This record gives sequence, C-alpha cells and structure tokens, in this order.
Amino acid sequence: MSDHFLQLCVVSEDLHLIELRIRVVHGEWSAVSAVYVSPLFLTESGEAILRWAQTPNEPLNIEAGADTGIGWMVLKFYTIDHAGHTRCAIKLATTPWLDGPRPAETSRFAIELPTELGLIERFARECVALGRDFKREARLTVLPM
Repeated sequence: MSDHFLQLCVVSEDLHLIELRIRVVHGEWSAVSAVYVSPLFLTESGEAILRWAQTPNEPLNIEAGADTGIGWMVLKFYTIDHAGHTRCAIKLATTPWLDGPRPAETSRFAIELPTELGLIERFARECVALGRDFKREARLTVLPM
C-alpha cells in the first residue's frame, strides 16, 4: 500500500448528514479530520472533479465544514505547467478537545501533493461510488516528492 495518499470515508450517517473522515498520509506527515456534509456532497464533488479533469484550465476548490475548530477540509486541484502536471493542495482543521472548539487549540494541516490526471479521475469516480455506498472509500494516490 502506498504511504502517499488522500482518503475519504464515511464514519457515520443520519437522516440529513454524514460524517466524512479525511485522512492524508505523505511519507512521515499525516493528518486526520472529519466534516459533516450532506449525503449528496460526495456525488456532486466527484462529478465536479471529473468535469475538471477533462479540462483542467482553472483551479477547482472543494470545501466542506468550516475553519472554526469543529472540522474543515479544502481540496484544491490545479495544474502547475503547460504539460498538465497536477497537484492537490489540502487544508484540514480539527480540534482534539471534546469540550468545544477553541481557536488556539485547533490543529491545522496544509500540504501540496503531486499527482496525475488519471489518478484524480479515479479518485473522482470513487467519490461518486462512495456517495452511493457509504461502506466504500475514495483514495487519491499521490506521488512521492
């Protein structure tokens, strides 16, 4: 298994929201956060990523949660040159405390991960599939730096 990836999985669900866990591992660096989203979030995000991968002219941002200490995720897909080399920049924020978010105790993680359009397309299809079956996972494999 690669030790360079972004993983999304559903850890719980109710009538109106799902809890989405985001895990990033890049060599010795790693982070985990969780956000609450609508059940349609994964399908809509996956479809948006698929459209972007067909014509990656402008950056694409996928955001969930809020940077308030309760859980936040931003995925930004973009190319870095005319050859189409791609990156996924990730921002996460979460708090380890159960007694409420406090801004100074919020853990934040930001990293840019090198990847390829084909891997991004596969991740997008896995997001769409995860939106239909919450027992699956979506994983973006990234390249070691």
